[in-house]
Amino acid sequence: MIPALRAALAAVSVFAFSHTATAQDCCPKELVDAATKEGKLLLYSAVVLDNEQILAKAFSERFPGVKVDIVRAPGGRLFTRIETEAAAGKLTADVVDLTDRMLAVRIKHLFADYAPPNAAKWDTTSMPLPNLWPRTLFVYALAYNSALIKPPAPTWKEIEDPKNKGKVGVILAGSGGSAWALTMFQRKVMGEGTWKAIADQSPRLFESNGPMSSAVVRGEVTMATVLTATALALKFQGAPIDVVYPKEGLPAAPGAAGIFKDAPNPNAARLFMNWSLSEEGQNAIVERLGGMSLLAGAKKPVGAPDDIKIWIPANDEFDALRDPWVKEWDATFGYRK
Repeated sequence: MIPALRAALAAVSVFAFSHTATAQDCCPKELVDAATKEGKLLLYSAVVLDNEQILAKAFSERFPGVKVDIVRAPGGRLFTRIETEAAAGKLTADVVDLTDRMLAVRIKHLFADYAPPNAAKWDTTSMPLPNLWPRTLFVYALAYNSALIKPPAPTWKEIEDPKNKGKVGVILAGSGGSAWALTMFQRKVMGEGTWKAIADQSPRLFESNGPMSSAVVRGEVTMATVLTATALALKFQGAPIDVVYPKEGLPAAPGAAGIFKDAPNPNAARLFMNWSLSEEGQNAIVERLGGMSLLAGAKKPVGAPDDIKIWIPANDEFDALRDPWVKEWDATFGYRK
């Protein structure tokens, strides 16, 4: 056989085996058929909408018979919506992904028992409950406008430097689980005086990562504390934005994704979760968004250092410190709701 043809056939075989393996591991034909019969699912998510739409597209490319509808809101608002709808008997969502995992614990009675087929390959240390899975793991890094400035030094101290006064974007401490993880990291790892040192540089405050990343792209701020997935998703589309990974570590808040007990489309929900938590689904998050993963064997974002340090706050402190520390942060930065 011609060597080139042999190589081509081998590549096709590997591709076919990969998808067959995925189907056997996460998405057997019986589940796919049942999900396709339902035809849709409703996802409630605290993840940035653009990111969820990219992932929904990847899922639909794989399973074209299942449409994903998305309702997106910041974590606190989404939690309130779920509580209100459940109390009124009007909760029609199938799946939720909350970036604040301890908020999810407060509504644990709403979730169905669930574990993915590859559960043994997951780092479950940060999971607050056995049926709430870290489908998403988005980390904070320094994003910058690559058309206006050179890459900043890979240290969080850059946002404390007076040379960047008035040019930095900062996420509100109370805007969601991932932002709260960043806020904790700044105080616990970078030091007690970090908040004041940043506030002294007159940063522009943002409620969510989407608008903040867009502000970097437009040059309204030249540098910001942004989730890598939000910034890199724009970079992949050609926008003048890039990230550096600070050596002190990358604060992260693993998501808490689960299936509701009364999901109208339980098979579509299980298929979506199984695929999202499979190696194929996790690599889609890494490759298409620049996110991270707690699944053994999943890829890392292109450009991320091999010795990257991810910092995940302990569950008890994540919940207990939030209200008093967010109140202190708001006062330090002069933020009023």
